[in-house]
Amino acid sequence: MPRKFKKANNDTGSNKLTEAVNDAFVRNTCKRKLTNNAQESLHKVKLSEETTQPNASNIASQMLKIEKGKESIMASECLTVGRNHETDSDITDMDANNDDQIPVDKDIDIELGCSKNSDNRLLYDWFDCPCVDLAKNLLGMKLVRLTESGERRSGYIVETEAYLGADDKAAHSYNGKRTERNKAMFMKPGTSYVYNIYGIYTCINISSKGEGAAVLIRSLEPCDGEDSMKIARRIRKSEKSKELKQHELCNGPSKLTQALGITKENGDQVDLTTSSCFWVEKGNPVPHSSIIACKRIGINNAGDWVDKPLRFYVKGCKYVSTRDKAAEANCS
Repeated sequence: MPRKFKKANNDTGSNKLTEAVNDAFVRNTCKRKLTNNAQESLHKVKLSEETTQPNASNIASQMLKIEKGKESIMASECLTVGRNHETDSDITDMDANNDDQIPVDKDIDIELGCSKNSDNRLLYDWFDCPCVDLAKNLLGMKLVRLTESGERRSGYIVETEAYLGADDKAAHSYNGKRTERNKAMFMKPGTSYVYNIYGIYTCINISSKGEGAAVLIRSLEPCDGEDSMKIARRIRKSEKSKELKQHELCNGPSKLTQALGITKENGDQVDLTTSSCFWVEKGNPVPHSSIIACKRIGINNAGDWVDKPLRFYVKGCKYVSTRDKAAEANCS
């Protein structure tokens, strides 16, 4: 412990002298502490360089720069106490400089070149187009769901079907029929419409421009959360069944909702342009020459609408529910 200075005399000259000496003592003490800390940090870096791989020296050098920067800030704070508060801005500047010096893992989707968050979501204007156009445009885009636990599950859309509203005899909204069940089909473009089938399964649609028009999402190519998708899908299967392959996880409208954990309760009537847990992101648009147009699946009692080519999928894609070989052969 440093020795204490003798109490100064009451005269003004003695007080000023004592304050000057004390101030010098504090400055020297801070400098000695900072020097010792710097030497100790340098010693740790040298030990790290001797025991790690050669390329670790670059990392150690960066760490030393940060340590020295922090020590510089501490010294500034120690020597300017009671005079100003400029060190707050210095710390901010130093943090910014460190961000430039050290690469930060920003969780980038290398394949698409886009960040794995909602910054790349598709907005209202993108969805505000005729149903057939939306069904084609959605191919190659990424459907994303953030689960209750914060896990991200997603997949590239590879198969869709268009349901055109009041005139479409296969649509839930045929003849302008509007119920509590299908009300999302009449909501703003970019709204999700989730409905139950067979009492236990669900399908997801996205509303488009046009009264009662929506696009059914039929298949996805799994992207994020594949392991969790496998677990979610196995709940519906026997324990003795074989493990599902990647292309079997989301190759059907009910399979993909199981895999992503989409239910009527958490997924119906959601505005995909603003939701924090459910949205569509930009992906790779599929060229017109690679889109197969053929009749929809499971449509039997809809008159001349049965054979209308309103199902669209990526040509030759193994992730679709069913490939139409005849349609593919006719596609040049």
